[in-house]
Amino acid sequence: MKKLSLFLVSAALLAGCNKSVVKPTSTTLSSTGNVKNSLTGPGTNYYVNASTGSDSNTGLSTSVPLKTIQAALNKTTAGAAATINVLPGTYYERITFPNSGASSASPITVINDGGTVIIDGSTTNTGTNTNMITVASKSYIAINGITIQNNIMAYANGIAVTGSGTNVDISNCTVDNVGWSTSLTAVPSSSNNAHAIFVEGTGATGALAYNNVYVGYNTIYDCATGYSEALTMAGNVSNFLIEHNVVHDIPNIGIDMSGHYSYTGAPDSVNYARGGNVNYNTVYNCVSQVATSGGIYVDGGSYINIQGNTSYANGAGITIGCENNGYTATEINVRDNFIYNNVTAGIIYGSNQASSKVTYSTLSGNTFYDNFSQGGYGGEVEYQNTDHLNVFDNIIQSRSNVVVIALSGYTSTNLTMDYDDYYTLSASSGTITFDFGTAGGWYSFANFQAQTVIPNAEAHGLYNIPGFVTASLPTPNLHLSSTSVCINAGLPGYVAATGELDIDGQARVQNSRVDIGADETSY
Repeated sequence: MKKLSLFLVSAALLAGCNKSVVKPTSTTLSSTGNVKNSLTGPGTNYYVNASTGSDSNTGLSTSVPLKTIQAALNKTTAGAAATINVLPGTYYERITFPNSGASSASPITVINDGGTVIIDGSTTNTGTNTNMITVASKSYIAINGITIQNNIMAYANGIAVTGSGTNVDISNCTVDNVGWSTSLTAVPSSSNNAHAIFVEGTGATGALAYNNVYVGYNTIYDCATGYSEALTMAGNVSNFLIEHNVVHDIPNIGIDMSGHYSYTGAPDSVNYARGGNVNYNTVYNCVSQVATSGGIYVDGGSYINIQGNTSYANGAGITIGCENNGYTATEINVRDNFIYNNVTAGIIYGSNQASSKVTYSTLSGNTFYDNFSQGGYGGEVEYQNTDHLNVFDNIIQSRSNVVVIALSGYTSTNLTMDYDDYYTLSASSGTITFDFGTAGGWYSFANFQAQTVIPNAEAHGLYNIPGFVTASLPTPNLHLSSTSVCINAGLPGYVAATGELDIDGQARVQNSRVDIGADETSY
């Protein structure tokens, strides 16, 4: 299991982020549907009732239900659709999908048939199966509207999807109290690991990736994940969509897309999560006791868009890196997010390893506000090893006078910064810190614009109060007021990327010019 660690303007700037591979196809993924009452789904319908069922029944109607979900799954046929309608109740079992469905339109589905359905691990945690729900190299699978809880054991998982396959949909589920310990404050060692939702691609080629994976509208909380994360995509996983999830109160990283860890068994050429979108999730109170934990983290993944998320009160808002030395994470686009009141930086961008970098990536149209709540010296935006990072159209308002730090011992080459709006505690452009270590430090906005280490840095940037609707913590409204200086002040001629919307899911460019920050207004 992965160990924790601390972890660009003109037409030329835009050219740096136009590679077609950056546009993951997972924007077309969607859930198979919301939880429905008394539904009849695709294929054979089975019914399960923990109170009145018997596994000797046929399960073909509510009058002759099965007692366990596993008994219903065991009645499915490989390559055929089936719907397992689970009636309200608590099910003390661990389930494994023995078969694949027929197609994306005809999956094998386990679904809540109205009311609350709980799969509880409190009485089944003494064996060798650490997963509450297992999907092992199966395709066309859907899990919808199920609560998974009370799985406390070494290497516990709520839902584990491993191997290779296609079209797995996890929607409208709740995962809580899944972990290595019942205590959220217990200090873990590197051998203490658990996940709420874990997707691990182990296939030997790109064709054998776990692909078309959808994780949406789930709630994950109070899971002691140790040195692991709440929601993880690891290894040979491609074309995924993680959207509209709420992840909170995790004593480590909230959402993670990782690569180049040997435990997956996938070869280097495909051993990384890629081609994904992480959109409109809310992540908060994900704070580790042993290292800086990002609410959302890309660790060696590539070709990933992180868009429209709200990340607050985490160890860091978002972290983009590559913890395994000798590898590169490339084309990570962080855009249109609200990031505020995190313990350390709003974002840490770049690898912490000597021979690794994050390359050809963008940080654009985000709103950073009052991060580094722990106090002391730290920036809203911090760089580690990066190359060709384009930074533009961001609001960066610091609770101190420090806005950007290139952390000591790292290099940021081919960095561009422009059309950002800054504001600091001093309320003076003459008192602001851009700290680039041995490359130089600049302590007024004018001096930073005049320096030559980063050519033309913030030539069109602003120092001005952004003009939020309300700026009071802990619940600020970071949308722009009608008088904001950030309205129609972003990069001229900016064309939104395919699938790009603002923080509210509205058109990214309205009127004649994009706004600075994550909120696009109609003013």
